[in-house]
Amino acid sequence: MRYHPAVQSIGLVLALHNTQPPGTSGHDLRRAFERAYFPMLDALDEYPAIRASMHWSGQLLEWMELHAPDQLERLVGLVNSGRVEILGGLWGGGVLPALPERDIVGQVSTMMRWWRAQGDIKVRGAWLPYTAWDPSAARILGRLGLQYTVLEESQFSPPVVPDGYYLTEREGTALALFCADTRLARLVPEATPGRILKAIALRARDGARCVTLALPGESFGAALDTSATHCFGGGRGGATGRGWVGRFFAALTDNAHWLKLVSFGTVIDRMRPTDRAYPPASVSLPVSIAALGPRGAGFAEVMSEARRGRDWTLERAAPFLRGAAWEQLLGHYPEINRLHKRMLRTSAEVARLRATVRDDRREGDERTEALEEASRALYRGQNGAAYVLGTDVGAQDPGVRAQAWASLLRAEYTVATALDELSPRAEKVDYDCDGRAEVIVRTPHLCGIVAPSSGGALVELDAWSLPGNLLNVRTRRDEPEHAEIKRSENLPKVVGVEPTALLEIEEEEEELTEEATDITDLPLLHVAEQGLAARLQYDRHVRASFLDHFLGPEASLQNVRKGRFPEAGDFVGADYQLLKLEEVEGGDTHITVARDGNVNEGAALRLVRIQKRFVFSGDSPIIDVRYEIANRYHEPVRSRFAVELNLGLDGAHGPGVFLETAADQRTPLTEAGDHPEVTSIALVDENRGYRVILTFHTPAHLWHYPIETVSRTPRGLAPVFQGICLLAWWPIELWGQERRRIDISMSLEG
Repeated sequence: MRYHPAVQSIGLVLALHNTQPPGTSGHDLRRAFERAYFPMLDALDEYPAIRASMHWSGQLLEWMELHAPDQLERLVGLVNSGRVEILGGLWGGGVLPALPERDIVGQVSTMMRWWRAQGDIKVRGAWLPYTAWDPSAARILGRLGLQYTVLEESQFSPPVVPDGYYLTEREGTALALFCADTRLARLVPEATPGRILKAIALRARDGARCVTLALPGESFGAALDTSATHCFGGGRGGATGRGWVGRFFAALTDNAHWLKLVSFGTVIDRMRPTDRAYPPASVSLPVSIAALGPRGAGFAEVMSEARRGRDWTLERAAPFLRGAAWEQLLGHYPEINRLHKRMLRTSAEVARLRATVRDDRREGDERTEALEEASRALYRGQNGAAYVLGTDVGAQDPGVRAQAWASLLRAEYTVATALDELSPRAEKVDYDCDGRAEVIVRTPHLCGIVAPSSGGALVELDAWSLPGNLLNVRTRRDEPEHAEIKRSENLPKVVGVEPTALLEIEEEEEELTEEATDITDLPLLHVAEQGLAARLQYDRHVRASFLDHFLGPEASLQNVRKGRFPEAGDFVGADYQLLKLEEVEGGDTHITVARDGNVNEGAALRLVRIQKRFVFSGDSPIIDVRYEIANRYHEPVRSRFAVELNLGLDGAHGPGVFLETAADQRTPLTEAGDHPEVTSIALVDENRGYRVILTFHTPAHLWHYPIETVSRTPRGLAPVFQGICLLAWWPIELWGQERRRIDISMSLEG
């Protein structure tokens, strides 16, 4: 297809970034390679005139090195022939603003060294996952010898035209910023190649010298909602003339007289920068909207209305509408904040081992090998998918979070083993940066964090043997995508903002026009299931374990599950006082917290004191929690005292994962249950070979139910299983100054 637009020639940088989320199985990795990555290499072989820039995450490079060395050799050949330019970046695929500078340097340097070892391939630029940007990146990347990176148009403020590249700098170190044309990228691979060429011609008509088309490699047949047949005409070796990619490459080849395929490096070498630019800290628009929390829905709606051009005031404001920085996610989503703070702690531990190795380098020292192992595990644990929302695969997926937890714990345990620091220890520190101190206890088996200011709860429990966080449960919160669900029970097939402009231009049309005006680059939201509005439930407190409730008489399993039950006490999430932190003989660690609070009994208030002592065993994976509930009033207190525990590891809830009572009764995790007179219950995962056993030394009435959020998934908006909630309760009647003792034990087997 040859096209003769009456416009000047224009350059096109075609950039493909290839990544997979953490924890992707070997089977799924091979599928992605065979459906998308290898066929793209086939297509590049078939069309020698095509020039492309490619980023490969460290995970994919390691897989290819181990399982497909011939394909790696072919890729290196394309690089050496000048047809493929390598985009470096963060080896573990981290979100740049989330990482300490030492790890940014380490990951980028690891990527550069790896490519240098493949035949002295020089890496000149970096791809930033989720285009997560911080102004300090100019200094960090520039001093590593990198010359450029890529951002989205929506990240520049004041707004810029997506033409060529812009120069930014920090502390006198310059970095080129290419502006990816997100509206153009939204057309791929659904619009016809001819339509895309005419869209590029529109850019040329408006004076653009070079446009950047940045595309995820997974969108060509590896993502769940994409077709390899559509993209490559039936798979490997079938690109020519049948698949979309073949037709697109053929169209680019036929129109080389006005559309020049160039690399990032070529543009920098031959073209002057368009202007200077100093973008603020930012992230890709979908993640940015999620970072705004529930307000993100309103922001997206205003942006969409502004860009439709129906209101001149909004239309004038549209270019200046910008989303939030990545850090805003930490304020709205506690599970991301906890994981991030654990990542920072693990990074500091790996840095400490690095300093020890540097100061005491011995030939053949096992610590050097441990440092290499811990560093790789740390980089895997920093994969950005576990630290973002707003994408189809992100922190809403408990499996993604679990992989990050496992990698970080593996790194930290490797450091502790190398430095011979596995003996029990405890410290008081503001772990989650909320201005209040937490208590961290580490034993040879577990690592637990007790937060006195968050209801005196256990907020993290890590098992080295798994490895994993046994409290990896997400709090149910309002998300931007929920706005559309709430509007109607009868949802259309697709909800969200109106589709991006598809440049409705017929193939034979001569005049270049862009008829549609809604040019927002927000993704469409597909609904995987109907009736989701009824499944939207929100929590009044952050999910943790050993949260203390007094249940009103109307509280039931049904309204507790919905988060709409009457709370008679004021203890959940409230400030507890840290009374004692001590390490006793034998290696046990005791943490004692207490609170004086109120319990409603009808119209009256009763003063009640809860004191609880966490006992972490120094020689076994056991925690004993000893409660003492005291009536500090002269009138009796009659209520139901309840202890809430939230458990989850990786979201597994299929065969082999269940709740088991003392009577060997198995209950699927997806079912709610009501059990009187329970003395013990176990969360069993036969696939992973472990069980978490809860023992109630005073028989308890037990409710349990699954925790699920309605979140984005690769198949659309759908319920996502996060874990289970266990609520053990006891009727209590305490006369003036009377006390009641309740003991609970939690142990891990396997």
